[in-house]
Amino acid sequence: MKKHILLFICLYVCLNASGQTSDFNNLFKACVMASSSMAYGEGSMGELKEATALMTGAQWGPLLLQGVDIAGECGLKGHMVFSPSFLKGLQDDRNVFKKAKEYAAELDAAERGADLLLCTKCIKAGSSVSYNLRTTGKAVSVAAVSEVNGLINLEVAVPDGQGDERVYKINSDEFKGASHRCLNNIPLPQGLSSIKITITNKTKLPKSVAIIVE
Repeated sequence: MKKHILLFICLYVCLNASGQTSDFNNLFKACVMASSSMAYGEGSMGELKEATALMTGAQWGPLLLQGVDIAGECGLKGHMVFSPSFLKGLQDDRNVFKKAKEYAAELDAAERGADLLLCTKCIKAGSSVSYNLRTTGKAVSVAAVSEVNGLINLEVAVPDGQGDERVYKINSDEFKGASHRCLNNIPLPQGLSSIKITITNKTKLPKSVAIIVE
């Protein structure tokens, strides 16, 4: 019970943070619900439908990341892909997990140009992956959501404009990780920035992870 209360608090804080759009909040909530819907090994139809509706209703595009250290990546086959078509496939009882790679490729090829971005990566057991993302603006929000039974950590490193960088992360449960992480309104230096996003899989099994950036 204590674990569920802590996860609810984490989700509540992210969804009520200032400076984020409702689409960011809805997309984050959709990914959390999609993951939790599989808690008993099969899709909870009510949660899947609500997650699909939230994800479909939000205005977002595919997140394309530049790999920095991706030796910890692994194939998506057998894992959840955080996309409307994958979630709809679960509702229709299609064996979508066998074609997870195709669903991810379909997501990457979707229409681009949105400020809100989403992708799915799969991370080996006990491994970390790092990506660069070029962005502009006064602040950036980054969230990560693991598929069911996953525990992750999230770090975002931002250059300070003077040749150094500042690392943002959530320290709570850092040793064991959490099912989802959300870093709100990280300040950026003026002009074009290249931030580094690092995600660590704290479990003993490979896990897919949704990465959301706005």
